[in-house]
Amino acid sequence: MKSLIIPLILALSGVGPNSYRIALPNGLKINAEIAKDKEKGLQGRRSLCLACGMIFIFDAEGYYEFWMKDTLINLAILWVNGDGRIVHIVKNAKPCLPRQNPYTECEVYSSSSPAKYVLEINPSAAKGIEVDMKIRSRPPL
Repeated sequence: MKSLIIPLILALSGVGPNSYRIALPNGLKINAEIAKDKEKGLQGRRSLCLACGMIFIFDAEGYYEFWMKDTLINLAILWVNGDGRIVHIVKNAKPCLPRQNPYTECEVYSSSSPAKYVLEINPSAAKGIEVDMKIRSRPPL
């Protein structure tokens, strides 16, 4: 019976087995798809809704770098430690367009502190969010 209850709760909450519901400190709730391919991420996407995002989950806290190769949209990138505290933010990461050389013309974004999670969201969703604020998620990260 217990094995049926958890999937039912997740289904009713709008959270699927490949996503998290992230509550940002500014009150927005983000449906964050889990990045299956950490190198691809949101590449090729032409838009990202205000309540949508992608979460990258790492085995251990560390300094993880991101670039926007083949990413067509601006993003906000939040690095989050194992306690759910935001340790670094880039509020408007610029796309690296196909005509640019990704190795010489695209910026690499990295955190100034170790993180276990990285959340990519619509830049408008990052309004009012600052370093040291905490996120919550369902299911818990």
